[in-house]
Amino acid sequence: MIDEKLTALEIIGIAIRAEQDAYELYDAMARQVSQAELKTELERLAGEERTHERWLTAYYRQATGEVTPPPVPDVQITLFGPVVHDGMSLLQVLDVAIEKERAAENVYAEAQRRSGDPSGKRLLGELVEFERGHARKLTVFRETIARNPAWQEDAAGRTIQLEGP
Repeated sequence: MIDEKLTALEIIGIAIRAEQDAYELYDAMARQVSQAELKTELERLAGEERTHERWLTAYYRQATGEVTPPPVPDVQITLFGPVVHDGMSLLQVLDVAIEKERAAENVYAEAQRRSGDPSGKRLLGELVEFERGHARKLTVFRETIARNPAWQEDAAGRTIQLEGP
């Protein structure tokens, strides 16, 4: 739940930090997976999160004149869902990523509702759609991996499903 006392600009400051964290999550995941299709998707998501961070930072600068957003206490980042811990399986990490994308969608929708600036409303609306799309794509990968735990590629890069004995 977003604190009702936070302004749209304060939420954007928090969102910038959350986008940085999302970039780091997807970048780390991409470096740890071997399946090329999933790796490519995670790299794409990392790039999009980096782009979102740039958009939000530029908007924040334009709206406030400040060069950098204010530091954000970690407690505010809980708005964007749980964190990844060592020892989590790929499915668990994907669950966290999906939850974070859905939480980001909700946070951006709330900031959009609170914003009185038409350009801010437009930017936040676009981010709502991006985060919704991220959650859908991650859900497809999660379901594919859950159904096909041996999903991998052969030496030529073709996706194969290994069958049991």
